[in-house]
Amino acid sequence: MGFTTAVKTVFQKYATFTGVATRPEYWWFFLFNALVGVVISIPHVFALQIVWDLITLVPGLAVAVRRLHDTGRSAWWLLASLIPPWEIVLLCLPSKLEGNTYAPDRTSIASAPTVTEANLTSSSAACAACGKLRLPGQKYCMGCGAQFAD
Repeated sequence: MGFTTAVKTVFQKYATFTGVATRPEYWWFFLFNALVGVVISIPHVFALQIVWDLITLVPGLAVAVRRLHDTGRSAWWLLASLIPPWEIVLLCLPSKLEGNTYAPDRTSIASAPTVTEANLTSSSAACAACGKLRLPGQKYCMGCGAQFAD
């Protein structure tokens, strides 16, 4: 997930406190929020800083809750942010793919077999006249129209 996709997703899910958010989604939004905060603080306009903080308060909390859900923890773990290092540790933990009450099991997706050319075997033959691949059940060549002998 890229920077712009992550930021866009967080703002689209402005107040969605259900579901999960991946580590990149959370940390890209964190970086975006920090960079905008630094740029806004340069002219020392206190009212602009307050407006930005109010705009990003709800989406920031929502993405943090979804990130905790991704690790299999409830939103109450945000109270651990009162102890500064714990918040960083909790939000850096890997996703819990199975047995997560906040998301469906994702182990089948992660462990699904992949198909590559190396593990494919061809059960089809090629047309003798033009060399075009014969698909299963095909009686005539799609390239030259020759009839296949079964």
